[in-house]
Amino acid sequence: MPIRGLLLVAVFLGSIPICFLRPFYGIVLWTIVAFANPQWYAWSMSGQLAWAEVVAIPTLIGMVIYFRDYSRLASREMVLILILWIWFTITSIVSAHTPAFEPNSADTWEHWLLVSKILLMTMVTTVIVNSFERLRLLLITIACCFGIFVGKALPFIILTSGADRLYGPPNSMIADNNDFGLALNMTLPVFFFLAQTEERGWVKKIWWTLFAITIPGVFFTYSRGALLGLVGVMVGLFLQVRRRFLLIPVVLMGILVAVVFAPQSWRDRMDPTGANAIDASALSRVNAWTFCWRLASDYPVFGGGFDTFTQRLFNQYAPNPGDVHGPHSIYFGLLAEHGFPGLALYLLLVGSCFASTHWVVKHAEYYDDTTAAKYALMLRLSLVGFLLSGTFLGRAYFDYFFTIVACIAVLKSICRQRWEAMDEESDDSEPAEEREEATGLMNTMAAEPGYAE
Repeated sequence: MPIRGLLLVAVFLGSIPICFLRPFYGIVLWTIVAFANPQWYAWSMSGQLAWAEVVAIPTLIGMVIYFRDYSRLASREMVLILILWIWFTITSIVSAHTPAFEPNSADTWEHWLLVSKILLMTMVTTVIVNSFERLRLLLITIACCFGIFVGKALPFIILTSGADRLYGPPNSMIADNNDFGLALNMTLPVFFFLAQTEERGWVKKIWWTLFAITIPGVFFTYSRGALLGLVGVMVGLFLQVRRRFLLIPVVLMGILVAVVFAPQSWRDRMDPTGANAIDASALSRVNAWTFCWRLASDYPVFGGGFDTFTQRLFNQYAPNPGDVHGPHSIYFGLLAEHGFPGLALYLLLVGSCFASTHWVVKHAEYYDDTTAAKYALMLRLSLVGFLLSGTFLGRAYFDYFFTIVACIAVLKSICRQRWEAMDEESDDSEPAEEREEATGLMNTMAAEPGYAE
């Protein structure tokens, strides 16, 4: 095993007791494993070990032993995730006993296990991240993971003159260029609002720089879905941020880099009116969406279960049976795999997240808590990037999305506790003032002649 592989093994094995004793450290390390995939840069055996489990198990045990407050699991978002998890289990059971989907049952349960791990760690995150400081550290960890990718991307764009696509780390959820573009769109608001809330000047400059160079990074994933998400995020920033003038020079610099290095192949791919607008990739999406709709029409309640995109089923439902692909859409994918109820539950979860961020922004104005409002806008716009890019990408079970959901539940809980404490302090101070006034009045009256009589 190479030295860096041995070093990685030593760091992770040494982290096991820390994850147990300090579960928040485990959440941070699990986030790094999930998003940065450092194990795949170490080669050999270190890249084959189950690093997520190595981190998650002691973190979970530590949470059970050291944490007593599980109230955030009763939040609306976590309840909806639990219901969604139950529904995923039901659709998996039904599909495993349905003749049309039974041959795929092994893959279905394997995918169910993967999604279950993500949902479990989402709930664990909401319990362990119990303060604003921890929430900020978690978001900084996410930003640093993608900041490394973005920092590596800019020299790559310059050296290749934008001719090659950008990809995420291998064997990860963002390995594909489309998924990588989706993740960058979700991280753009994180960079932006970390820069706005950072007090240290040199750190603020780092966040602004990463925000600027992420824009050409999204461009050169060559993903049209990611480009749509980028437009949506930028429009959202302009509409919801008060100091809009801060965006103008940063966005112009990012677009300038993209335009200067954009080759003709990129322009042809992104031009919706060009001859290549309806290429093989676009036709493949239409084929997959038609497949999803037809399958859901036959199985509207339970769908086909996880991983129902097989050659055998494409032969039955797809217009072009030879073009077997994933759903190419979070919405069509959920529809095909979990039926109309599954899609409805997922959208209900998304709606709950938007409602919670709206609640935080509205109350933050009343309590003059600008930091809370900015974090709510950060998480809301990250969801916008996911939902728009996800229209053309099959990443319904993206761990990044569920992490954002957990952050929203945590932010709302923390803000409610903080503001309730402010209200209690305000209520306590009022009677104290009244008592002081009453005492002063009594003393004055006592000093007057004849009062004692």
